[in-house]
Amino acid sequence: MSVRPKKDATRGLRLNMMIDLINKKTPYGGVTVKELMDKFEVSERQIHRDLNTIVNEMRVPLIKHERVIEGSKRTCYCLEVGYLPSLSPEKATVLFLSLLQQKGSALTGHLNELKDALVSTLFKYHYDPKELAVEKLQNRIHLVEETLVEPERVGEMFSKLVQALKDCHRVKIRYFVTHSQRETERVVEPYGLICKRQNWYLVGKCLTRNAIRVFRVDQIRDVFPYTSEKYQYPADFNLKKYMAHSWGVINDGEVCRVRLKFNHRVAHRVKNLIYHPSQVLEEELPDGSIIVSFMVCGIKEMKTWIVQWGDNVEVLEPGWLREDMCKLAKGIWQVYRDAN
Repeated sequence: MSVRPKKDATRGLRLNMMIDLINKKTPYGGVTVKELMDKFEVSERQIHRDLNTIVNEMRVPLIKHERVIEGSKRTCYCLEVGYLPSLSPEKATVLFLSLLQQKGSALTGHLNELKDALVSTLFKYHYDPKELAVEKLQNRIHLVEETLVEPERVGEMFSKLVQALKDCHRVKIRYFVTHSQRETERVVEPYGLICKRQNWYLVGKCLTRNAIRVFRVDQIRDVFPYTSEKYQYPADFNLKKYMAHSWGVINDGEVCRVRLKFNHRVAHRVKNLIYHPSQVLEEELPDGSIIVSFMVCGIKEMKTWIVQWGDNVEVLEPGWLREDMCKLAKGIWQVYRDAN
């Protein structure tokens, strides 16, 4: 003989299902009382009692408004806090940790607001905060990341660039050029944004140079939107294709094959990571070392990555890159020799 669930348990389940339905319908204008009646097979009076419980006892704010549906005015209910995606506690936790990872980046300006919104809505209304242990996680996870000295200022520049990108209007930027140590003014048509190790870069047509250039966002001193100066986004430009061969953020147009030999001490690390889409493991040698090749451009950026491996890597091809790395190694040696 089956045991029927208790009345309170049945109603509790219905209330949670109602919140989920209202949540899903919020982006589309909300849900009507009739829809709730049909879905849960209860009377109109019971639906109103349930809605009252959701607002006054469960503390889930709802908005009631009128909509014209099939020529008739209908009362609809939406979540006041906006649309909340359907997430499991595990996925909600991953989302929370992803927000933490952006601390100190150009996105940090709205980070606290987003975290508060996530905790006060998703966690509060859908899950038991103790189950997610948000504070405990925050205290037990340490993120080792580069952080900006002025994340709020950079975040403000970033927001202006995103708006210009969305609206297709030009911007004038004051930009600090590293190699010349000078500040310049450029008028740019934004084509896209690139993120590399939490640092953001603007890709756009520089009208001063009449060519596509890449600008590091934290080196932009100020952004002046020209909202009245629209530009036509080039139909033949594709950011992903433009950056496809770039090792980092530089596309100098000179794609070449680079072959590197990693010794046995680091071979397992290299085999476990994809550093570039073109990466190919060509050979595993008897001594445990491996030979890996890449088809890339922007080799200047790749050189700094090669240096990080120290004596665990050797450039096999091309010959000119091998010579460049030798000169670079000698230059580093010279610095320390002179210091002694």
